[in-house]
Amino acid sequence: QQATASSGGDAAICSSSNYILFGSMGGSATSITWTTAGDGSFNDDTLHGATYTPGATDISNGSVILTITTNDPPGNCTAAAATMTLTINPAATVSAGAADVICAGSTYTLSGATRGGSATSSTWTTSGDGSFNNNALVNTAVYTPGATDISTGTVTLTITTNDPAGPCPAVVSSMVLTINAAATVSAGAADVICSGSTYTLSGATRGG
Repeated sequence: QQATASSGGDAAICSSSNYILFGSMGGSATSITWTTAGDGSFNDDTLHGATYTPGATDISNGSVILTITTNDPPGNCTAAAATMTLTINPAATVSAGAADVICAGSTYTLSGATRGGSATSSTWTTSGDGSFNNNALVNTAVYTPGATDISTGTVTLTITTNDPAGPCPAVVSSMVLTINAAATVSAGAADVICSGSTYTLSGATRGG
């Protein structure tokens, strides 16, 4: 019997993922070996269901061809081979930026945020009661803390990407904004003394 091989068909994954192959053999074949045209690696290249981890070149190219080849059976039948194309979609990436501190009464521009990969849009949300300027879809949205944010002293701001087409999911990133109480001071009310007297000041400070 002629040896036969099947690669399981083309597939697509996200660049942050591995791929479990679905190879098979038939006829007089008794074993298989997987090979790659790229720079990725197999956990065990002799398994029908080997796991393939894409390499850096595979990811930058966006795809890689994987080949399953049977052994060469005894007699006059030859080995069989089959190929598949594994498409590697770029993962969405996002960063909310580093934690930061503002004074109560101030707004905060989220200037450290970035997004990339297959992400094409993003949205900001808050764990508190503050609000974003009229476009929370912009990386550099401006956040105005609410009363609860200020009394709590911190708020978590989260940026979430869109869900890209293909197998890559949306991703999220958060940053903590600390809100320090504003300093307040009072010199006290205007007052009157007699010349030759001393005066005890009754100023007061509050907040930060």
